Parts: sequence; structure tokens; C-alpha cells
Amino acid sequence: MKKILGLSALVFLFSMCSTEIELLDDWKETCVAYGLLDQTQPKQYVRIQKAFLGPNNAYDMAQQYDSINYITTLDVKIEQILNGSVVNTFQLQPDTFYNKQYGDFYAPMQVIYSFDTPSGLSDQYQYRLKIYNSATGNTCDATTTLVEDFNITSPSVSAIGFTNPNPDAVVEIKWQGSPSARIYQLGMYFHYLETDLNNVTTLKSTPILTVGTLETTIQTADGLQSLKLPIQQFYRFVAQSVPEDNNVISREAVNVDFIVYGAGSELKDYIELNGASTGIAQERPSYTNINNGLGVFSSRTYSARTYGVSAATDDSLSYGQYTCNLKFKDRNGVVMGCQ
Repeated sequence: MKKILGLSALVFLFSMCSTEIELLDDWKETCVAYGLLDQTQPKQYVRIQKAFLGPNNAYDMAQQYDSINYITTLDVKIEQILNGSVVNTFQLQPDTFYNKQYGDFYAPMQVIYSFDTPSGLSDQYQYRLKIYNSATGNTCDATTTLVEDFNITSPSVSAIGFTNPNPDAVVEIKWQGSPSARIYQLGMYFHYLETDLNNVTTLKSTPILTVGTLETTIQTADGLQSLKLPIQQFYRFVAQSVPEDNNVISREAVNVDFIVYGAGSELKDYIELNGASTGIAQERPSYTNINNGLGVFSSRTYSARTYGVSAATDDSLSYGQYTCNLKFKDRNGVVMGCQ
């Protein structure tokens, strides 16, 4: 989940004036919430913290647990709404995790609010997040719809061939668009078997390769969507992700997983407005759809499809220019290596 710095203070020293200036206004409670509903998951999570204000260095204050976290338990719920009426309410409970990475904000402990969805969520409804602090009476809320399910439709083959004499050749992944999705991201995992000197074979996987991102509009959302993976990029990615190892005697390609993530308009707007600025004017408006707060409450879902790799791809992995040093077997089970 994305981190947010509630307030960073710039202190200006006016040496020409002896008048004391009060730079800090009265503190006002501001909840900060991040949540992405996903109907493919059995459990939903919402990260909730608070903005802070104080006379000390903002970075030092951010390292204190009570600067960014609520000490009292909040009342957090998500209402399921149909035609303006609440038909169901999910009560969220606090879960404490200890895996937050150290950085600008307090770690490793963080509190995430969650609820189980054994019967799943449905795109027929709206979902309203409501957060209530009983200690102060402060409330904030946000509403979203779900991104409808979609499926990868192409390629329709069982095994993909990452081979083509054209150096600009691509593998194109296609899917029928979801009406509510406004941003997609295509990723790929490569899976392979690795046999070591002790003749022990282990199934391994690369990290995810982010292939590309696609945005849609109301007019284009229902259409056929696609993103392309250059074939040469596939081999360069394998070369970067699979290490040379003297303890390995052979490797064998198994398959690839292509995953398309689709997300709602709120998340698209949040990413666009909170991304790095490349223009001359560095200031930009911050995005939030949390009423009386900051953050984003939206939805996402995904479609995944597994493909085998062709015999010709086995050959290219075995003695191709990018991967010949990685001891992949060719179609005949032979480690060709670099010639």
C-alpha cells in the first residue's frame, strides 16, 4: 500500500523582523485510508492511519507509532448498496501485521482492517466505506463500484512461441474490456525447473515482469483491449531474472503466466495525480475520494492465463544470445549452451 506523509512543514526564518510568527494552525483530525476491493479474493483489506501535525521535524515524528496510527480501535464498516438502499453491512476488524518495511514511516508494525467475504462481492452493488472514531466523533467515508470480471481471450493456443525472425515481433495478449475498468496492467511470470549437482529438481519462478499499462474511457471501455510483449524483451527478462549458478546442471522451461489487472477510475486518477511530476511546474493537485479525509477507495480484479512454451522457444532459451549461459535444455533435453 502507498505511504502518505500527513504534513511536511517548511520553516521560514525572517531575520529582518523580530515579530514571532506562529506557523502551526490548530490540529484537525484527518483520516487517511487506502482500500481496493477485489471480488477474486476471500478477504478484503483497508489501511487506515491519520495525518499528523507538530512542532518537531516531520520525518522524526513519522517514525513514532502514535503519530500516524490510531491508538483507539476505529469502527470501520463497508455497506453494500443497491438502488440507494443498504442491503448488507460488513464489519471490519483490525489485524496487526509486522512485515512493513522500514522507511520514512514507523515500522515494522502496522494495523490493517479487514473482513472475510466467503460469499464473495458482486458488481451489481455499490460499496461504501465508513470510518468512525468513537473517541473524537470524527467520520470519513468513500464509495466505489466493483470492476466487472473479464477474461484473457487471446492467444487461444496452449503454448506460446517466443520465436520470430523479425526482431520487432511481439506476443499480443487480448481481453474483452470491463465497463468499469479505467486502467489495466499486464504482467508475466516465467516458471522453470532447476536441477542441481545433487540431482535435486526444484520448480522456480521469476519475479513479475510488468509488460505495460493501458487506460480506457467510457467510450472505449467495452471494446477489445490488448497489450504487447516484445519477444526480445522476454529473453532479456529471463536473462536478468535467472542467475548463473555453478551448482546448477540444467534448467527446463515449464510455462508462463500472463496476468491482466483491471482497476477502477478512482485508482487511475490517484496514480495519475500522485505520480512523479516531469514538467517544469512541480506542484500538482493531490487526489482523494475519501470524504473528510485523504487516500483512495476503489476496486480491482484480474484475469490470468497459463501457457506452455513452444519447442522452438526451448531451443532459443538453450542457445540464444541472451540465455545461452543459463543451462536451459533444448527441445531434445540437451543443454546446448553458448556456441
